[in-house]
Amino acid sequence: MPFRTFHHRRPSAPLVISLLALFVSLGGVGYAAINIPPDSVGAAQLRNESVTYTKIAPGAVGDVRANTNQLQERVNGSCGLYSGIGAISKTGSVECLPSLPPEAGTVNTVPVPVPSTVTNIDNIDLQRAGDYLAWANPTVTVTGNGTTQRVTVSCTLTVGAGDSQTRSATIDTGTSTAASSTSIPLQLAGESGATFVDCMSSSSATPAATVSVTSALNAIETGS
Repeated sequence: MPFRTFHHRRPSAPLVISLLALFVSLGGVGYAAINIPPDSVGAAQLRNESVTYTKIAPGAVGDVRANTNQLQERVNGSCGLYSGIGAISKTGSVECLPSLPPEAGTVNTVPVPVPSTVTNIDNIDLQRAGDYLAWANPTVTVTGNGTTQRVTVSCTLTVGAGDSQTRSATIDTGTSTAASSTSIPLQLAGESGATFVDCMSSSSATPAATVSVTSALNAIETGS
């Protein structure tokens, strides 16, 4: 049988085009994997929980991107003297409402014996620097001993740096041994510091009647 002779021939144009198309179609998969066209990825392409906090750059999400109906921004405001925060908006701004100024007070309901020497009845320490209005209402009780006598009780309110007010009350006991009471209202403005009520008594007879005092002491800040 005679042998046929094969000659090398160039590939035809259709064959070249087919091979080129095959190459592009196969290579296109790898190209798309590393080069994503703009606007080609949406919610449908993302897996659930695929975006974690480690993939978000610090400071990349602000109030422009956040839903402030679901998130509360950091509080970025404060209130001044004699006011307090009444409400906080979603954006962190505060609404200030008037508040009562600082006050202090004490009540001594246990009768304190008051002889002829100065005796402390009540005291408070106004530590916050500022101006204050203080008031007290010492209640004096005198119990007679059957001897006619006049008893005078003097009480002094001292506020802060030495400002003071002194008022007195007098009770005539007669020959009674019953107890008689009266009040000595005191009110004074002053600065911060030690604030107290002191009282002392004097009698026109010996032995003197029994004297005791109870008192409430209060102070409220009027200025810084």
